[in-house]
Amino acid sequence: MSFWICADEKPAVTHFYTFSHEFEAPDGASLTAFSCGDTRYQLYLNGHLVCEGPCQGSSYVRYYEDSDLTPYLCAGVNRLTAKVMYMQEGSFISVYRGARPSFWFDGTLTAPDGSVSRVGTDGSWTCMRDDSTRFHHMPGVHTSVPPCEEVMGDPFLTPVPVVQSYEPDLKGKGYNMFGLGEYYPLSPRPIPQMETKPQQKLSVVREGRGWIELDAGCYTTAKVSLRLSAKSGSVVRVIYSECYVQFDEQGHPYKARRDDSSRPSSGLPGVFDTIHTVGHPQTFAPFWYRSFRFIRIEYDPEADFRLTDIAYAPYAYPLRCTGSFTCSDPRLNEMWEVSRNTVLCCMHEMYVDCPFYEQQQYDMDSCLEMLFTLRLTDDNRMPFKSVTDLAHSQMADGMLQANYPSTMVQIIPDFTLFWVLMLREYQRCCAADAGELSRIRALTGTVDKALNVFENYLTEDGLIGPTPYWPFVDWVPTWPVGIPVGGREEPLTVTCLMYAAALKAAAEISDTVGRPERAAEYRRRAFEMIGRVNELCYDREAGLYRNTPSRRDFSQHTTLWAVLSGAVTGDEAGALVDRTFDGHVPVAVCTFSMNHYLFRALEKADRYAYAPRLFEGWQKMLDLHCTTWCENPDSPRSECHGWSSAPIYEFSEMVLGVFPAADGYRKVRIRPYTEGLGLSWAEGTVPTPFGTIGVQWRKHDGKLYLTVSKPSGTPMEVTVILPNGTEMNMKYDVLTVSCEL
Repeated sequence: MSFWICADEKPAVTHFYTFSHEFEAPDGASLTAFSCGDTRYQLYLNGHLVCEGPCQGSSYVRYYEDSDLTPYLCAGVNRLTAKVMYMQEGSFISVYRGARPSFWFDGTLTAPDGSVSRVGTDGSWTCMRDDSTRFHHMPGVHTSVPPCEEVMGDPFLTPVPVVQSYEPDLKGKGYNMFGLGEYYPLSPRPIPQMETKPQQKLSVVREGRGWIELDAGCYTTAKVSLRLSAKSGSVVRVIYSECYVQFDEQGHPYKARRDDSSRPSSGLPGVFDTIHTVGHPQTFAPFWYRSFRFIRIEYDPEADFRLTDIAYAPYAYPLRCTGSFTCSDPRLNEMWEVSRNTVLCCMHEMYVDCPFYEQQQYDMDSCLEMLFTLRLTDDNRMPFKSVTDLAHSQMADGMLQANYPSTMVQIIPDFTLFWVLMLREYQRCCAADAGELSRIRALTGTVDKALNVFENYLTEDGLIGPTPYWPFVDWVPTWPVGIPVGGREEPLTVTCLMYAAALKAAAEISDTVGRPERAAEYRRRAFEMIGRVNELCYDREAGLYRNTPSRRDFSQHTTLWAVLSGAVTGDEAGALVDRTFDGHVPVAVCTFSMNHYLFRALEKADRYAYAPRLFEGWQKMLDLHCTTWCENPDSPRSECHGWSSAPIYEFSEMVLGVFPAADGYRKVRIRPYTEGLGLSWAEGTVPTPFGTIGVQWRKHDGKLYLTVSKPSGTPMEVTVILPNGTEMNMKYDVLTVSCEL
C-alpha cells in the first residue's frame, strides 16, 4: 500500500522539502510508478531526473504522473528522492495546494522471474527541509509566476517528521460510495512530460567591472544551470531579461531595437536569482524554468569571481511540428519562425499568456494559441486539456473565469464567449470520430450555462448591459484598461455581436451532437440580438457600428464582429470593411490580440486585400529584432505573447489555402490566396487528424502551377478551388494542375 506522506508542519512561507527512501532491486528488474506531490515536485532515482509534476490542472481534477524508472534502476540498493517545492499561500496561483508539503509514490517492482513487489510511500520515508534557500516575488511580476530563489550558501537541511496520510483510490477517481471526495482525487496526466532539450551555450555581449551580459540568440523558456566560485560572503545576482531597454534623459525606460547594447544607457531589467558565495565552487539551477533572451550576471568585483560554466536547456511542451510554411518572401518566412517560437515559449503544462510576467491560461489567449497550435501539429492533447481546464472554471452564474487554473478569481465576460468559440474551433479541427464528438458533447452543458448568463443582463432594449465584471475588449491605447469609452455605463456593441457569434457557434455544436431543438433556439436568439444591434448601434451617417448605442465612437472591433456574427453579409459586409479602412472617420485599431479575428472578417467579407496593412505591425517587430511577438504594438510590457502569433494561421489557412470544410477535416477546401502579398511561390504542410496535407504553388509566365497531396487511404474529401473559380474534387492522392492568372 502507498499513502500520501506529509511533512509534519504547516509552513507559512515557501520551502524546498526532500522526501527520500532506499530499497533493493535484483539485477534485471523493472520499475514503473505513479507519483504526485504538493505543490510541485521533481522525482529522482539514483540522482537521475525521472519526471516533474504534478501537471497543472484544476480544483476538480488533480493529476498524477505515470513513469518508467527502469532505465535508472540498478542492482542492489537504489535511492528514490522527491524534491518538493511547497508554495506559500498566494504564490504560484495556477497550482493548487494543501496545508502541508506532501508526496505520493506507488511503484511496481518486477523481478526477472516475474515476481512483483511494491515500492511506495509510507512512514518509513525521510523528509528534510532546505533552510538555505529563500524565495521572493519580483515587483511587477504576477503571482502566477513561481518566486525567484535566493541561495544563502551551502545546503542546510533540517529533518522534519513524516506523517502518513491516506491511500489514493485511483480506480474510484477519489470518491467513495456516497460521492464524498478525498483530499486529492487523482487522474492520469493528460499530456506528456515537458521536453528538456540539450544544453546550449550563451555568447558574451559585453562585460565590465562586476558584471557580464550574455545572449541566448533568441527568446527562450529554459532550465538554466551555472557553476561559479567567489570569496565567501559575496553576492552574485543572475538576472533574466527579455530584451535591452533604453533610458531617456529623465531616466524613463523605453524599448527600441531589442538587442541594441551599444548605448551607454542600455540596460537589462528582469527577474533575478541570488547566490551567496561560500569560497569554493558552487552550482546553481533554478527549480522552475526561466524566460529570457539575455542574462546579466552581477558580482562583487573584489570577490575573485569566476564563472566556470553557464548553459541553458530549452524547456517547453514536446510539440512535434508537422505543419510548415515557406515562400518567396523572406520576411514572411521569418514571421512564421518567430510565430512558431512564440507559441512554443507560451506552451508548457497549459497555455500561458506570457511566460515572463504572467504564466496564466486565459480564455481568449488559449482560443488563439489552440488555433495556432493545430496549424503546427496533429497532437490535440494540449488543446483539449485547455478547453476542459477552462470549462472547469465555470462559476455559479455561468460565467467562466478569465484565466484558469487559478486560486484567484477574475471574470471578463467576453472571455466566456471566447471559450464557446474555442470549443467550436476544436470541433472543427479535431472531431474526426465518435470519440471526439463524445468529449465535445460532454461540454455542452457548460456551453448552455455560459450563454444563458448573458440573458440575465439584457436591457429593456434587448442588448447586453453592463455586468459586475471587467468588460475588457482590447488594449487600444485610448481605451481605459481595455474598455471602449462608455462601456461600463451602457451596452458594448462588441459584446452583443460576439454573443451572437457565440450563439451561432453553439448552434453548430448542437447540430453536430444531436441537439436540433437547442440549435434552433440559439439561432433564434442570435437573430434577435443582431436585430437589436442593427437597430440601436448602427450609425447610418458614418456607415459604421458605434462602440456603444449612444456614443459616436467607432472601432475595427465592431466592424469585424458585425461581419463574423452575420449582422452584415455579402456586398454590404465588404462595404462596411471599406468604410472602416478608408479613414473618413476616426476608427480605433485592433491590436495583435484581435487581429486574427480581423483577418477572418476580411476573408469573410472578400476584403483580404487589406491584409498587408496588418502585417506591417509584425514587420515592425522584425525590424526591432524581436524573436518572439510582443503583447501589443504600443509600449509593450510582454515581449512574448502567444495571442500575437496570427501569421501561423494566415500563411497556413490563406496562403496555402487549407481549411476544414467539415468537422475533423473529413472534408477539406483548398483555395490558395495567391494575390495581394506579392508572392511568386509558396509551399508547406498542414496537419490533420488523418495525416498531413501538402500544398505547393508557383507563378510563371502568367500561369499558376499548383500541386496538392493528401494522406492516402483516408475518408478525407478534398476540393481544390483555383483563382479563376474552377472547383476540382481530388480523386487521387496527388493533384497537379495549372491555370491562367
